[in-house]
Amino acid sequence: MLGSGAAWPIPRLGCDCPQCTSSDPRDARLRSSLLVDGRVLVDAGPDVYHQLMRARAVPEVVLITHHHYDHVLGLHALAKLGRLPLHLTKESERGVRAIFPRLDFRVMHLTPGVKLELGEGLVAQAFDVAHSQATRTMALRFTFPSGATLVYAPDIGAPPDSKLARNADVLLLDGSTRDQRPGGHMPMSEGVEVAKHMKAKRTLFTHVGHRTGTFVELEAWLDGAAEVAYDGMEIEL
Repeated sequence: MLGSGAAWPIPRLGCDCPQCTSSDPRDARLRSSLLVDGRVLVDAGPDVYHQLMRARAVPEVVLITHHHYDHVLGLHALAKLGRLPLHLTKESERGVRAIFPRLDFRVMHLTPGVKLELGEGLVAQAFDVAHSQATRTMALRFTFPSGATLVYAPDIGAPPDSKLARNADVLLLDGSTRDQRPGGHMPMSEGVEVAKHMKAKRTLFTHVGHRTGTFVELEAWLDGAAEVAYDGMEIEL
């Protein structure tokens, strides 16, 4: 987990809420981003350069869930890595090119359900999720050589209807709010029930928003029904 925060980092400038003043390093959150097998980067927000330097990692391929700023502004920092493969939808490519007209990547389009071979036996499949009417958004299902599966859905506003969302060994789900329902984000209180319906073996919330509570508070509130991801967390499958 390179980053586990929502659209703005935590702590926020000038904020004295318990989350922002916490001394627990798990409460310091940069924008959500995932590194799979140490080489496959999922989303490249404004913090991605520092995240990758901290992880001592150089990605070989990049996947983008959607083109909101907190998921793509860091592409500029990756542009000189030798035209990396960049996988995203046609809609997201148009959105990214509005920000970066010159896109120094080998652009390839994601097609929902179609298997994307990422080398070394790792396979990804994208599927549509509800998030923004103006921005097509994908979630991703990764299948590892062992057969283990991980579903990454950091921005989701309603339960997914794709079979690819189900029966994951690990489900990483939108944690932008605890109970409130802002546009395009399903609260954690609903996410816990959705994860049960999707029969996930292990559920963690990422994309954790401001004023949802500290890591310790959230873990106590969830009471074992799910976990809370944090920056630098490593998950073995």
